[in-house]
Amino acid sequence: MKKKKVIILTVILLAIVGSGLVYNYTFNSKHRDIANEEATIALSAEELFSHFQKDELLATTNYLDKVIEIKGEVTSMEEGEVILNGQIQVNFNGQVMANVANGTSLTLKGRCVGYDELLEMVKIDQATITNKEH
Repeated sequence: MKKKKVIILTVILLAIVGSGLVYNYTFNSKHRDIANEEATIALSAEELFSHFQKDELLATTNYLDKVIEIKGEVTSMEEGEVILNGQIQVNFNGQVMANVANGTSLTLKGRCVGYDELLEMVKIDQATITNKEH
């Protein structure tokens, strides 16, 4: 009986320690700073969208969670978000969108988070503008 209690207490103690480690890793680890990372891939909005249209699985493998640089024209705007070429939904990381209007050509970098089949758009988040042309 005493041996069972020792085993049960050991299992409970390991579970508590394991839970603490998982919690610490999940909530206290450093987050990526996409704005300061170097883009690994540079392409146009049309090229990126085309890759997802041709072979979504291959494009997901090549671009998902990677920092990419994209160039395209703003076709729609909302607060903190733009749509490039009607195909790429870009969410910004708190950057002020001053003087950006429809028709503005943007070069930006951000993290590719995948393709939304319902909206038929590639999604980019944590984006920052690297170049702006009117």
